[in-house]
Amino acid sequence: MRGAVMRSPLFAAVSLGVAAALGWPLVPAAQAVPTPPDQGAPSGRQRGGASRGDCMAYQGLTALVPVVDGSVWSQTYSPTPDFFFYVPQSLTADIPLEMVVQDSGDNYVFRKQFSVDAPAGILTVPLSSPGAELTPGESYSWTFSIYCDAARPSASVAVFGTVTRVADAAMPEPSHPLTPAQQLDLARQYADAGIWHEALALTLALHQADPGNAEYLEALDALLKQAGLADLSSAVSVSEVAE
Repeated sequence: MRGAVMRSPLFAAVSLGVAAALGWPLVPAAQAVPTPPDQGAPSGRQRGGASRGDCMAYQGLTALVPVVDGSVWSQTYSPTPDFFFYVPQSLTADIPLEMVVQDSGDNYVFRKQFSVDAPAGILTVPLSSPGAELTPGESYSWTFSIYCDAARPSASVAVFGTVTRVADAAMPEPSHPLTPAQQLDLARQYADAGIWHEALALTLALHQADPGNAEYLEALDALLKQAGLADLSSAVSVSEVAE
């Protein structure tokens, strides 16, 4: 059902183990195997697929989220998570983009039309807008579109799926900055627990800060493989859409 609380059996260990190690107050968490919510059809599209005209260059558009039980679905604990997409061709200011997030009643929680100059690679789209916050325990549908054919303004390459914000998963802020080793350990625990958006955000940040670090590159490759995206190279540029 939409809105069902999704929880990994490892999430309690993540919350309690990391909290104890970093001196945070302990926060208990319920346990259950994470499964996608019942979305009905369609179940999402992880990759852009075939296209025509100018959009052929972008048919390799890929959402960096897992496919779980046939559904393009991910979990976050943040009310305003980042979304990540692999864009196979550079983007320019004259190519319109759109990111939409809707609740179970098809109401817009977030809708942003924008453009960006960015090379081919990973594009980070933050869910940042007044009032654009995901509610704990709720599931939302999202769509990212590239309107890539100037001759046909309505033509686009798009990917779409569902994101669930896990309930009671807010982690207290640490009393001191995390070391890179602690950040990597936390990212791995998030990945094990199925908290996808934070796992990828942390790992990407570490890789960007030290792209020559083999351990960070290995961790990023492992995440992509976990999401069924082993064919994508992690050695690509990462660009972020301004908030």
